[in-house]
Amino acid sequence: MENRNWNNVKNGIKDKYGDLKINAPNPVNVNPQFMGDYPPPKITISKIPELPSSMEAANGSSTINHPPKSPGLSLGPYLQFISTDLNKMLWMGSALIFRHVSFDQPNIEFICDTKVDYNWEILYENIFDLCAYRVNIFIELRSGEGDDKIIWKIDWGDKKTNGSFIIARLNQKWRGGFFSCNGFDAYVPEQVASNFTYSNVWNHLLSIHEETPLHLLLWGGDQNYIDFMFDDIPFLRAWINMKWNERWTIDFRDDLKKQVEQYHFNTYAENWDCRPEVKKALTSIPNLMMWDDHDIFDGAGSYPPLLHDSPIMMGLFLSAQKMRLLFQHHTTLEKAQEHQMFGYQGYNFFARCGRYLAIIGADGRTERDTKTIQHEKTWDMIFDKLMNNLDDVEHLIVLFPVPFSFIRVHIAESIYERLKNLPNKWRKFPVVKQTNSIFGLPELYDDLLDEWTHIDHIEERNHALLRFQKISQQKKVRITYFSGDIHCCGIGRFQTRGSYRPLPINDARLMYQIISSAIVNIPPSKTAIRAVHYFKTKWNPIDDTEEELIDFFERRPENGRKVIYKKFRPNRNWCYFEHCSNIISSNVTVVQTSCLHCFPSKDNLVVPTTLGPTSNQQGKGSQQPPIHSHSHQKLCQEQIQTDQRQIGSNNLRIRFWLESTYKHRDGRQFVSYDLLIPNLK
Repeated sequence: MENRNWNNVKNGIKDKYGDLKINAPNPVNVNPQFMGDYPPPKITISKIPELPSSMEAANGSSTINHPPKSPGLSLGPYLQFISTDLNKMLWMGSALIFRHVSFDQPNIEFICDTKVDYNWEILYENIFDLCAYRVNIFIELRSGEGDDKIIWKIDWGDKKTNGSFIIARLNQKWRGGFFSCNGFDAYVPEQVASNFTYSNVWNHLLSIHEETPLHLLLWGGDQNYIDFMFDDIPFLRAWINMKWNERWTIDFRDDLKKQVEQYHFNTYAENWDCRPEVKKALTSIPNLMMWDDHDIFDGAGSYPPLLHDSPIMMGLFLSAQKMRLLFQHHTTLEKAQEHQMFGYQGYNFFARCGRYLAIIGADGRTERDTKTIQHEKTWDMIFDKLMNNLDDVEHLIVLFPVPFSFIRVHIAESIYERLKNLPNKWRKFPVVKQTNSIFGLPELYDDLLDEWTHIDHIEERNHALLRFQKISQQKKVRITYFSGDIHCCGIGRFQTRGSYRPLPINDARLMYQIISSAIVNIPPSKTAIRAVHYFKTKWNPIDDTEEELIDFFERRPENGRKVIYKKFRPNRNWCYFEHCSNIISSNVTVVQTSCLHCFPSKDNLVVPTTLGPTSNQQGKGSQQPPIHSHSHQKLCQEQIQTDQRQIGSNNLRIRFWLESTYKHRDGRQFVSYDLLIPNLK
């Protein structure tokens, strides 16, 4: 044994203290071929502890338990939008339905004025005593404007349920919602979570849906916070306290795999069927989703080889992938490509939303490691898909769960990289250990490495940016990035650099980064938001391109007063978007402060923004006036100017809805801020 340890030290696998090096290949899984490729477990006769009984968590929702409870006899239907086929004039989607194996297949009926075809597909005949069905839905796409209402009815045998959703006709402009971070992570104290509640922002989103039904709901990642499994599953609780070398070499056992998969399954079922606000959205709005790390475990993919390739971490990932594909995409590992997902090793999607709008969702977790976010072959597949499927599309939404444009914190990255590379013995010193995550590395290490703008990922990001610019120019399509992850909202912008910048409607490099997060999780502190504003927020990442985080939020959502820190807001939020036309330019304003140091030149008015409507006193709807009326009085000290160059024939309206941290004096709990993004001519 001593000779073997000496050979490990000599070969660079262990350090001089006998601990496995985090940057060395995992000694029991040296060359995995894909994420989840862990070695088979050894035969054992021991048994891992059973899951304990579920207990209600005191975090503001009676439906959240630790560990999560098993579901009842039925789940669903959960609606998914897939795409529109303009050649066959079809809207395509699916419904996910679960029924206990003791029952026959339910009967479903669709009632509407247009033709509907559908067929049943069994995804799993028995998954935790439920049969998982996918109903493939094909609806005739009628010409003209307006919407078609689709009523669904299900006869379960022992009960009947019903609901409805709407689809846009061929010439109708699409409306949708976008959000991320649908839960509280394990570090949020229960009392804090209870004070925020799960449902407040969700209820506002659903009230807008009742006013003007949404055609689509985009989920930007962290649909579930699975982090609690390290407390709830006894074996994993013991695993995180094992000695360093044992932790990263121990088998991912078959009985543990079953527990982990059941934990994921029950978490989805509990969040999606027992939370009424989420269930209503899933059963009345067609959904599109892209996962992020908390759907797997915190920082998944952003750990060095010893951890990333360890049997337990890979086993946890593959279990999460299986359940993600089932619940979020209504498919399986074996059927994903058949169901129109694509990627070298990951699972990406492309959706055509009628004639003029398209969405591509990029899986930034499956192929991720410390040096790569998406495999080069996947990038090629993404851009081939775009090159061949964007005819007549005017606006392309690119869904990246982590912001494509964000601040750089290279000094902090360097510090945490050094702390990460310390010998494990040193990282166990009390002063250092208290800043570590459950995986024994600095808590912020994986958070920083998750970012596209991290020094190890920025080159890949910039190369992708160049290719998006090429697509934008060749296909004459305006590209906008939708992202979440960071628990606050803001806007970034790419545009042509220089004094001879084209007009916005002619600038193929003009791309906005929309950051909407979180719909449930707590926002950063005001101190953290202030600190971010002192970092550099303007760069020239590639030739002829300027990148900037822009001053967008001129006024507080709580009282309409002016703010100093305008790039990010520490408020929970969600984002409404719509493809619209015939915008009257006089209604689109550019708000400028009269302070000389921040007064932009008239040649650079490229951010049409205005305070939008507010909710009523109950936090519902969008019929109340803005919280502030601009004037030309000295007390206002603002000027309103119209930038007519910015307005094209078809624009993408972005409306941020922010939750007030306290009620407005008139009781308005939600305030909106508008941005118009022009098409490209």
